[in-house]
Amino acid sequence: MTGDLLWVTITVLFGLAVTGLVTPVIRTYAIRWRVLAMPGGRRNHRTPTPLLGGLAIFLPFAIAFITILVLFLIGGIHFSRPSGLQMLTLFLACGWITFLGTLDDKLRLDWKRKLSGQVFAIGILILGGHSIDVASIPLGNTIDFGWLGIPLFVMVILLIVNAINLIDGVDGLAAGICFFAASTCAAISFWKGDMFGALISSCVAGSLLAFLFFNFPPANIYLGDVGSLFLGLLLGTLSASSAAPYPGQRPSTLAMVLLPLVPFTAALLDVFLAIVRRWVSGRKIFTPDTDHLHHRLLERFKEPKRVIGIFYGFSAVLCALTVGAFTHPQSEISGWCWLIFAMVLVGVTTAILKMYRVGEFRKTIENRPHFQFVSSYRSFMAAKIRTKNTAEALLGLLSTGVTDLGYDSVEVIRHGNTVCYWVNPSKRHPESPRLFQELSFQDLGLVVKWILPQHESKSYQKFLETVWYQVVRDLAERAMVVEQLPSQLEIAFSSIDLSQDTASGMPKH
Repeated sequence: MTGDLLWVTITVLFGLAVTGLVTPVIRTYAIRWRVLAMPGGRRNHRTPTPLLGGLAIFLPFAIAFITILVLFLIGGIHFSRPSGLQMLTLFLACGWITFLGTLDDKLRLDWKRKLSGQVFAIGILILGGHSIDVASIPLGNTIDFGWLGIPLFVMVILLIVNAINLIDGVDGLAAGICFFAASTCAAISFWKGDMFGALISSCVAGSLLAFLFFNFPPANIYLGDVGSLFLGLLLGTLSASSAAPYPGQRPSTLAMVLLPLVPFTAALLDVFLAIVRRWVSGRKIFTPDTDHLHHRLLERFKEPKRVIGIFYGFSAVLCALTVGAFTHPQSEISGWCWLIFAMVLVGVTTAILKMYRVGEFRKTIENRPHFQFVSSYRSFMAAKIRTKNTAEALLGLLSTGVTDLGYDSVEVIRHGNTVCYWVNPSKRHPESPRLFQELSFQDLGLVVKWILPQHESKSYQKFLETVWYQVVRDLAERAMVVEQLPSQLEIAFSSIDLSQDTASGMPKH
């Protein structure tokens, strides 16, 4: 036991040291390669911030994993479970989803490609023998899922992966929640004699602790999708897969259906609310918005550190309950853990419902057609932008802010000079306050400014702004691809007729 604890401690320190050393290097390359999270829209930061931070967590994981796997294959170390094939497929699946996340951070893949890539990674796990076979539920009997264990495993992993991905919206939030989940997984694995799970989870926990030094508000690097997808897949598999050994105690644990998910409760609650919220408003389930739990809490408390403090406290309590229920499955401790968990969940749910007030719910229903239109507008513009091959054609699409979304005006400025300007001759909601917003693109020497009316529904207002920010960014990124800047852009700008307003025919002001 003492020797095993020493190895766990070494892997924690290894993850801590490697991530601490490589994170500044990855940050430098992310800036050089322009893999950045830009401010505005769904983002709460004020300056461009590097992504790809997840690579600094994957690297020590990969080194530790390969070392353990090689020692296992040559007989230098022995595990009762998982098998060599299960270990190998876990590594391959993690490697694939890390590659997928890196592509997404750089190219911003659409949700269909991301989901397909996630399913492919889970398919690798299933081929290696990962599943949910036999489990028991709290206060219930043992369940043998048989072949149903495979689709259940797919749903559980997809849920956890996307939950971590969605909640990564405030500095230090996703990394902190994953730290608690990894620490919990390490503690439970060590208790049950699963040294493979204990070593891998400990390495990741150490890496996350080091990464939080750079990711804690104000963050100077983000996990990115490469980090959230990798952590969701790895921690979800270590928590839920029946490949994890619990010798002789499978029927007596409370744990394979609900308990492994408890450390992810905050993220899973956010997923549930997002699905309900988007369904009620008529939006597509995978359409991003700025109405997540962390966004609501940030609006109320203003300070990101307070928001993550709330999530950290919630996660710490749930992880402690998980360890208590898992390590004492047949004692009163387990019953008390489940009771406290239920009370905490009821209390948190009540607080959440207060944030999503009945009045706002009614307004959301009333504005359902508008939500649906803006959601369709986002899809249409994404397709339209891909068809344009000149800067002039791309800039022309910005007129839709006036013609389709009802903005008062949209202005494009190039090196301090106005090159495009569209104005709405009939302002919508003239009695409402006006919002003045802008986005800057240094590589293009471009600034886009717009004025829009403030709507009564805050949810609709935020969704409208999020979609528009995304459209403007997509357009700018496409312009950088189709034109060799700055020479061809100069030609395109010089060909635009500034004498007329293409949206209304009005002269430029």
